[in-house]
Amino acid sequence: MNTRSVSVMLTLMTACGFFLFLSCSGKPEGNGAEAVQAVTITKPEKKKFSRSFDTAAVAMAERSAYINPKVAAIIRSFRVKEGDFVKEGALLAQLDGSDYEIAVNASRAQLAAAEAGVMQAEAAFAKISADFERFKALKQNGSISASDFEQMEAGYKQTEAGLAAAKAQRGMAQSALDGNLRQLGYTALIAPFTGYIATRNGEIGEMAAPASPRPMFEIVQSDTLKIQVFISELEMRGVTKDTVAKVFFDAYPDKEASAKVNLINSKVDPMTKSVKVELVMENRDHFFKPGMTVRVRFTLPEKEYLVVPRNAVFTRDNEAGIVYVKDADDRVFTKEIFMGGAVEGYTIVEKGLDGAEDIVVGGGRRLEEGQKVRVVTPGTAVAGEVRK
Repeated sequence: MNTRSVSVMLTLMTACGFFLFLSCSGKPEGNGAEAVQAVTITKPEKKKFSRSFDTAAVAMAERSAYINPKVAAIIRSFRVKEGDFVKEGALLAQLDGSDYEIAVNASRAQLAAAEAGVMQAEAAFAKISADFERFKALKQNGSISASDFEQMEAGYKQTEAGLAAAKAQRGMAQSALDGNLRQLGYTALIAPFTGYIATRNGEIGEMAAPASPRPMFEIVQSDTLKIQVFISELEMRGVTKDTVAKVFFDAYPDKEASAKVNLINSKVDPMTKSVKVELVMENRDHFFKPGMTVRVRFTLPEKEYLVVPRNAVFTRDNEAGIVYVKDADDRVFTKEIFMGGAVEGYTIVEKGLDGAEDIVVGGGRRLEEGQKVRVVTPGTAVAGEVRK
């Protein structure tokens, strides 16, 4: 037998031995044909936890406003710059109001003419009123004819209508003056509340207009900061308007602040399954700035929960999961549970278990519905399993 024949024979013998090993290792335990899987089990436990969870957000000013002119006019002067602190009612910028001053003067002249018209109409009405009263008395005495009285009555009514028209004209002139004065007043841009100038746009001599895409000013009030977060409905339990959370700013990792829940939305977002929660925090020294990125940490009150090890649960979605439960005949079946989040290596079970079940925690990923199992203690070496 040559060297090549020996090599081929050894290769065939090695292959036969390998397949024999595979066939032997694949035999089920016991004398029957049914495979038995070695598993470790545990029971659900009741544990008390003080749960914490973090969520990211952005700090916002308590109040903020974009300020644009209400009239079109050339910018005459700025009275503030970015970063300035201003009080409510302070003048921020002055626009050229010469065109509006001309309109105001014209309206004042029209109002004066209307006032004169009312005075004339009132004098005429006073005179004809006295004559009308005298004619009524003469008619009752039979001293004048009916046609003379009717003529006097028609003049009286005409004069009365003229007075009403004069007063209406005066009212319109007054309204026009008020409108033009208001337009003139709009040429002064005023701070609506006390705060800081965050942005300022425009240049002196430039035309400012109400429809400008860039607001002339942005003013923010940051004595108090607002923080809006979106919390999963599964984590909302225990969050109330009395909840105080810790706030960590990315810009100042060594700083820690507190924020109190101010608002909890009454509706769960159907797309994200989360609830909007707004918190407020004091910032009277203005150390923290609106727009900073923050991390909010909620710590919920200690509570007792029914839990199972996290590695015993096969998740379907954020709420539902599957566990394998061993019955008295040492067979396993799946059972659906509804989860309430996770903490310290455990999954909180809201519904689905009563606490007496034998739950598979080792070997579950290779199980089938109704499969026979053999319980081993944690730490026992089982082929194909991770040592527990």
